[in-house]
Amino acid sequence: MSASTASVIAARETASPLKSAFIAAGVFALALSATPVAASGDGDAERGETAYEANCASCHANAARILMRVEGEDDEARTETLQAFLPDHYAEDDQERADIIAYMLSL
Repeated sequence: MSASTASVIAARETASPLKSAFIAAGVFALALSATPVAASGDGDAERGETAYEANCASCHANAARILMRVEGEDDEARTETLQAFLPDHYAEDDQERADIIAYMLSL
C-alpha cells in the first residue's frame, strides 16, 4: 500500500462526525431532488388546462368527454389509468402530466 493510499484511509477513519453529518445531509438532499412528481395531487388544474389546449385539444377537443371514457370508479383510479396511458401519448413530463390530469379531474 502506498503512503498516499494509507493517508486517505487514515483520513477516512478519523473523519469528524460533523463532516459525516454534512455528507449524509447532502446525499439526502440529492435523493429528495430526484424524487418524481406525484400523480395529480401535485398537479395544477390551471396549468393543466393550458397544457391540454396546447398538446391535446387538437385531437381531443372535449376533455370532459375523454374523461368519461377513462376507466376507474373514482379520481384515484382514473389518475392511475391516466398516469399509465399519458407517458406514451405525448405527456412524457411528470409535472405536465400531473397538471393535465388535475385539469381533467376538475371538469
